Amino acid sequence: MPLLKNDLCDINYVRTGGGGSPVLLLHGVSLDLTWWSDQFAALGADYDLIAMDLPGHGLSANLDRPLSFEVLADVVERLVVHLGVGPVHLVGISFGGMIAQTFAVRRPDLLRSLTLVATLCTFAGPVRQLLLERARVAREDGMSTIARLSNERWFPTAFRQARPDVMDRTTQTLQRQDPEFYASIWEIIAGLDLENAITVIDRPTHVIVGAEDANAPLAAGQLISSRISGSALTVIPGAGHFPPLETPALFNDALLRFIEKADFAVGRDVQASPRPPFGSLTEREHTCP
Repeated sequence: MPLLKNDLCDINYVRTGGGGSPVLLLHGVSLDLTWWSDQFAALGADYDLIAMDLPGHGLSANLDRPLSFEVLADVVERLVVHLGVGPVHLVGISFGGMIAQTFAVRRPDLLRSLTLVATLCTFAGPVRQLLLERARVAREDGMSTIARLSNERWFPTAFRQARPDVMDRTTQTLQRQDPEFYASIWEIIAGLDLENAITVIDRPTHVIVGAEDANAPLAAGQLISSRISGSALTVIPGAGHFPPLETPALFNDALLRFIEKADFAVGRDVQASPRPPFGSLTEREHTCP
């Protein structure tokens, strides 16, 4: 896989080089680009699909400076500029969605559209304390405990029972993460407050929520959608915190329809296969069948 060497950290990424518009995928906390495999299968041939390992994840190096959402957005910018793919359709899930919001505020010129999956823009005070507690647990109890708690938080009971392979995979992935680095991520998440900042975003935006997501519930998606003018909101039935993995067919269909609509809205005719229209980019809420 290619490695982008830059002044912030070395970044591992993959790129399909398909014939359509560029789409960049940002994964969640402690995961890596391989968790987008269902999206590569669905989009890779028709779009220039790119996924990166965030700093300190997968095969990417750690940052040489304190962690912050601004620095992480700068890393994303380095990759977009290096590949010459801006403006790009940016898709971020959970922690990746927080980075994507920061990027959208800072570099709208490099943004074609924004898809925010299972993420938040701010937290109430008591929730911030709970997030800091996750950092404490990582430091004091270790990543095995974090892996068990994460599986319980991320996935609905029925999915956990049906997919023990995914539970094993998340456990192994999380156990490889350095607990101090993991704790530092939750410390910056606990300080996240983009509720006012994201009101400047004027690119087509799509907010996707899992109907059974306890971490980033519907109310969190509705808040983001209410702050970004003209954004669309889609609820994926049966999905928890990872719709791209739990319900890939529904997620991919919603994502593809939105990207095609966004491409037409900004005047670039993509070469992907025609699909039924997703609806207006100003649509407020949509539930997948």
